[in-house]
Order: sequence, then C-alpha cells, then structure tokens
Amino acid sequence: MPFNDLGKNKALDGLDESVSGAITHIGVGNLTDPGTGTNYAGTEATGGSPAYARQAVTWGAASGGQKANSGALTFDVPAGSYGFLLLFNASSGNTNTYLGYLPLNGSVKGFFSVDTTLTNDQLLSVAHGLADGDRVQLFNVFSESLPTGLTEGTVYYVVGSTTNTFKVSATLGGSAVDITAVGGGEGFFQRVVPEVFGSQGQITVAIGALVLDATGI
Repeated sequence: MPFNDLGKNKALDGLDESVSGAITHIGVGNLTDPGTGTNYAGTEATGGSPAYARQAVTWGAASGGQKANSGALTFDVPAGSYGFLLLFNASSGNTNTYLGYLPLNGSVKGFFSVDTTLTNDQLLSVAHGLADGDRVQLFNVFSESLPTGLTEGTVYYVVGSTTNTFKVSATLGGSAVDITAVGGGEGFFQRVVPEVFGSQGQITVAIGALVLDATGI
C-alpha cells in the first residue's frame, strides 16, 4: 500500500503534539529492545540529581515523508547505558501511553537481503555504512519474516563487515549468528549508538535530530 509524499506527510502530522493522544513527550530507555507492544518493554531512566524526567516535544510540519522535532531536548540521566528515545503521549506512566521508539544516534539505516546460499551468514546491503563493533537492530519488512536465527529488535553487534556485506553476533567480536533459513529474504537495519555514563550526565537531542521517517512506505 504505497503512499505519495502528501499521504505520508498527512499521516505523520497526525502524530503531532497538538493532536490528542499523539507524541507529546520523549523518554530515554536502556539497551533492552523497547518492543512494539502496548507498553514499553525496557527500563526507562529514573532518578539522578538533577532527576530524570521525560521532556515535552514540539514537532515541525512533515515534509518529504519525514517529520522532525522543532525544539532541542535535554535529559538529565543517572549513570548507566542508554540506547533508545521513547515516544509517549504522556509525561509519565507506561500503561497505554507508549507509542514507539527511535534508536539513539540511529542515522545509519537501510535495507538488507540475505545470502541465499546460507553458507556464510552474511547480510547484503550496498554501502551500508556499518563497521565491526557497531550495535544494530534488524526488523522485518512488509510482514515478511526475518531469516531464521535472527530476532527482530534484538540489539546485535556487527562482525565480519565489508563494504557491501555484514554479519551480526550476540556478543562483541563473537561468532556470527547462524542463519539457517532465508525467511522472507530481506529486512531493515538501523544502527544504535549507546550513550554510556559512569556518573550523572546529560543526553541532548538537537533540533531536527529526532526524525519520524515514512519514506520507506
């Protein structure tokens, strides 16, 4: 069901903070897969001094199938490792307030296909921009299943990367995940660049850095 840019922009503007029940606040979550269920499945930041709090977000008008924040955000966070910006329709609570998430610093993203020979566990993506040691999530597309052996939303490590191929591992520098069946044969990847703090710190999101992207539909 393809949409033109006008349709994509209309859909994205339905998520504007001015719309009841839409994305009004942003939170920060740990490196656990946030999930796409009714409630957030990870652990949201909490505590610290100054204390952590979700931040109200304002959005610019959607354009070209994308919609971005029009104001900068700053989060005070306690020591810990953080991987995701969380989309909520309330300043607190997790029951029917969670709407989705975006990986921190997740500007490297794209589509991949699987090596159908299944001999080397490679994923194929021209000029993917990933490097060994990067953290990455994989997702199915158009309701197709991911290759068998891969789990949607899991935060993997990149291993064995070349310009146009990469593999993923459950551990840093570990063995590649064994892909045993092609599944739907393709998927979507997005890099996650964690923010790690040994003590109290801040996560900042510049104007235009929080992007809701519908260009792939």
